[in-house]
Amino acid sequence: MTEQKEYKSEAVTFTIERKPECVAEYKVKTSADLVKKARKNAIRAVSKEVSLPGFRKGRAPDHLIVKKFAGPLEERWQKAIADETFRECQKLAHTPLLGEDARISFNVDKHSLEEGAEVTYTFETEPLVPKIDLATIEIEEVKKETVDAKKIEETLHDIQMFFCEWEKISDRGIKEGDHGVIDVDIVETEPPQKALTNARFQVDKKKMAKWMHDLIIGMKIGEAKEGLSEPDPDASEEEKKATPPKKVRMILRSIENPKLPPIDDALAQKLGAKDEKEMRENLEKLLNKQAEEHAQKHYREQVSKHLVETYPFDLPKSLLQKETQFRIKQLVADPAFQQKMMGMNEEERKAAIKDIETQGEKAVRLFYISRHIIEENKIPVSPSEVHQEVKTPLEALFSDQSDIYNAKEQSQEQKAIAMSRLILSKAEDFLISKAKIVPPKAKKKAAPKKTTAKKKAAPKKKTTKSA
Repeated sequence: MTEQKEYKSEAVTFTIERKPECVAEYKVKTSADLVKKARKNAIRAVSKEVSLPGFRKGRAPDHLIVKKFAGPLEERWQKAIADETFRECQKLAHTPLLGEDARISFNVDKHSLEEGAEVTYTFETEPLVPKIDLATIEIEEVKKETVDAKKIEETLHDIQMFFCEWEKISDRGIKEGDHGVIDVDIVETEPPQKALTNARFQVDKKKMAKWMHDLIIGMKIGEAKEGLSEPDPDASEEEKKATPPKKVRMILRSIENPKLPPIDDALAQKLGAKDEKEMRENLEKLLNKQAEEHAQKHYREQVSKHLVETYPFDLPKSLLQKETQFRIKQLVADPAFQQKMMGMNEEERKAAIKDIETQGEKAVRLFYISRHIIEENKIPVSPSEVHQEVKTPLEALFSDQSDIYNAKEQSQEQKAIAMSRLILSKAEDFLISKAKIVPPKAKKKAAPKKTTAKKKAAPKKKTTKSA
């Protein structure tokens, strides 16, 4: 559906038609005075670029320029008409172009010194974001994770693992509780595709897939086994559909077990604390902060979903293409993604590209909505908020490096991405503060599978012997 609106001044009379994908079209009638002015400017511009015998550049009479350089003058004249006319239109309409380097296509349909000109313009505009109704935002309550003694001890164990030394074992096969370094190749393709390389896993039924656990138990260093990678029997139907079984070969590269450092003052000092007591206090604070951020993340996801589903609006086609290309470029630079793509068939690749396009569109849509919210509600946003300073090694273990850049970082692209994320999170947090928090909805239980009762075979009749 398109919209039309008319504007008028002494210089121009025109209509704006807004078309799908944020394309705007101006149809303009320009006054004779503007056309005459544009011709004078065109003659002056051509005169400065050409040479005529007996005249310095820019000094040749107008009639000679018109006579000798009719072709270049006509081209320059039409461009001058288009430029001056567009400036006059923008004084009235103030249509926001899609960036400073937006491409504006024009066609001078007709022009004369007596009747003026008729010009048509086509260009992409900034999206028109609808007004967000704060009263309709409703999000489900998210319970913050409890930070108790057990959680602190589990995290301390993870920290011990980070600083541990690995002892190699070579005189036996691998068993439950060991850590194995393995390679996994997908062998149903030719040549085989690398799925895992030098990946360390703890041999634990609760921590690894059943097929992997079944294969690895008892393996010796250098041994290879083939099997079928498949979801666990208790996996959801979605998981089973997303990860179909594949024939794989597993190679055990080494058996290693961790030698954990003690939880003491020495470990605390490695993490930037003066002693174990201070380390535990700092850890509890960081875990509580992490729990709050985790809950806030779930609130933000709900708000984003509400915005995308409730407020549809057109987006510029070129912008979506650029976003998709940028995302693909970023992913292709990742070796893990390259390996994943190489293992896909044609249909899987198309689905992956489609998913990238969908995620890109969502990101662009949320950017414009969040910027609109920030501007409309005058929410302050400062570049200094992007740079999160990490003071201790313990904080570094908990920090999200994706939104952090060094203050001296020269990459404008990195800074722009970080700023976009900040704008989005600030807009979402503002909406969360205005939203109605409701109890979580009960999750629907999966319907039990229908079972067909087996028909019992009719008992055979006993034959009675005759007396």
